[in-house]
Order: sequence, then structure tokens, then C-alpha cells
Amino acid sequence: MKRQLHLAIGLLLFASTALKSQSAPNFTITDSDGQSHNLYTDYLDQGKTVVIKFFFTTCPPCNAIAPLMEPFYQEWGGGAHDVEFISLSIMNFDDNNDVALYKAAKGHTFPGAGINGGSITASQPYINGMFGNFTGTPTFAVIAPDRSVIFDPRGISFVATLDSVDVAIRSTGAEKPPIPYTISGTVKNTLNVGVAGVSVSVSGLEQYVDTTDSAGQFEFTAMLEPRLDYYLSASKNYNFVNGVTTSDMIDIRKHVLALQIITQPTRLLAADANKSGGISTQDIVELRKLVLSVQDSLSQQESWFFYNAAYTFINPEHPFPEIYNTLNAAIKFRTSSLPPFHFRAIKIGDINESADPGQ
Repeated sequence: MKRQLHLAIGLLLFASTALKSQSAPNFTITDSDGQSHNLYTDYLDQGKTVVIKFFFTTCPPCNAIAPLMEPFYQEWGGGAHDVEFISLSIMNFDDNNDVALYKAAKGHTFPGAGINGGSITASQPYINGMFGNFTGTPTFAVIAPDRSVIFDPRGISFVATLDSVDVAIRSTGAEKPPIPYTISGTVKNTLNVGVAGVSVSVSGLEQYVDTTDSAGQFEFTAMLEPRLDYYLSASKNYNFVNGVTTSDMIDIRKHVLALQIITQPTRLLAADANKSGGISTQDIVELRKLVLSVQDSLSQQESWFFYNAAYTFINPEHPFPEIYNTLNAAIKFRTSSLPPFHFRAIKIGDINESADPGQ
């Protein structure tokens, strides 16, 4: 029985037209390089997932998606890891020589076959509706090692289609080999001065970390999977009293008494010493304990607060809910993102921005 398969990637939820059905029938093809490929023996029985692309060499949409295919193939290991790609022409005017010329023109390195390589016979179950309605080329079928088929994962664009194929591949248990990705950028305070001693890491992968230098710069390399969303975070949690003075507490008191309202989002965040999501006399109490050496840290806040320097506050006069307990403070990226990345640093309790960024 066919059923709709709903797939999710990271925080992105989307509905796919992909369908699971009965087991994929075996086939043997001879590719355009003269190599034989048996679906079961060479791939599925070896624990590999197979992605079939149904196409033909003069198909305009196939030619449009073609530049995306080789990078996508390499993301999944270029056939050397958990996944193999195979392209099958569905037209009887495409022979292996035509497919070879097509592959060379598009820079494709995954196997492909034409009519004299057995592509028509191998394609028939998919074209004839065994796994769902065939709507034209390019169409993909993802075959898991257990021989189940996810047919026609598709999106509203070519990129979205490959995202759907990507999720379908993951659902078979295949894992994408990570690649080295260099992360670099700066951490600067509200005066645009670099902050030293800040630990910058990939959330959930804290083994990849660097500490900012005296100019607030960081750079490190992490092994990451293409097409996954990652989040960069920053932390500096010592020397709490740095920059905290009686003058800061006076500014907070004026705000609480509505004598001089603080309107800048960064200063409001700096004033929220107890991380309550607002400014009150309790913040003054917390900071006074630091100044009087009654305590050497804050109960709810770290010494510094960091957020994505590219973030624009929706409500600058009440920034707390859009920053606390959300991903807005982190920097979201993929391996396709181009660094550098930049953080803005706020010293908690330092309303007048007197903290030494090197301490």
C-alpha cells in the first residue's frame, strides 16, 4: 500500500510527494564506461543506498538541474561511502555513447546508462507507475538497502528537490561523510572593539572551538556535514565585576524610576543582571553583590552575553523575548555559507560600556 512520506531536515518541515511501496526489482545495467552494475549484488546487499535519476540527454529540466548533481553526489561521498547514484535515460534515442558525452559535458562522475546499457528495462517499473505517478524527467528514486523505495522526492525548485532527495537518503540510514570547513570571524563589543578570551564553538560539537585573540578574532576548522544547519555560539564566563560600577547601578535605578529610560537594546540586555526579561531593583541587588565582593558571579547570567551581529531587533525597547531562549543569538550556517561570522558582545552589568574587552 502506498503512503505519503513526511520528512524533516533540521528545523525545516516539509511535505514530500515521495512514496514508499513494494521492493525495488533487481536490474543489471552496463554503464557508459562499460562497467556492469547489479542493483542487489553490487549495492543493496552491501548496505548501500542507491539514488536513481531518470532523465534523457535533451531534457531541458534535466539540463537545468545537471550543474547541481555532481556537487550533491560528492556531498554523499562520490560513490565511495554509503550511497551510489545511477542515471538512467528513459528514451530509446539515448545510447551509452550519448550518455557518455552528456556526462563529460556536465562533469558528472556517477554511473549512467542508455538504451544499449539496459536503461529502458531498468526504468520500466518506475515509469509504469509501480511506485507512484511518473510525472516526467528528472525524477528520482531512492532505494534503501532493505529494497524499499522512496519515489519522486520533489520540491518547488531544483535546490528544494535535492533537499528532498537528501532527506530521503538520510531516512534510509545512510550517513553523509563530513568535510573540513573553516570557520572564522570576530567578536566585538558595542564600541566595535575586539573582545579577547571568548570561546567560539559549534553548538552540539563543542570539540570544535577557538578562543578569540586580543583583536577579537577567531578561526578554526570543523568536520561538518553538507546541507545540515549548524549554529555558532560564543561564551566568556569569568571576571564578572569587569566594568560593573556604582554608576551602572545608578543608570538602572533611573530607568526603574522612569527618570531616564534606557532605550538601546544592548544596554537593556546589559542591565538585566538576573536574566528576568526585564529591568527591576533586583538587578541592582545582583550587581551590588558583585561590587561589594559578596559574590563573584551572577546567579542567572554569564559574565558576557553574545548575539549575532547581523541580527536586527524587532522591538529594540524590549529585546529580551526575541533573544532569550531562541536561536537569534546564535549564528546559523551551513558548509555552503561564506565566513566571516561576527558576534556582538555585551558585558552584563556594564551599562556605560566601561568594561575592559581584554579582561
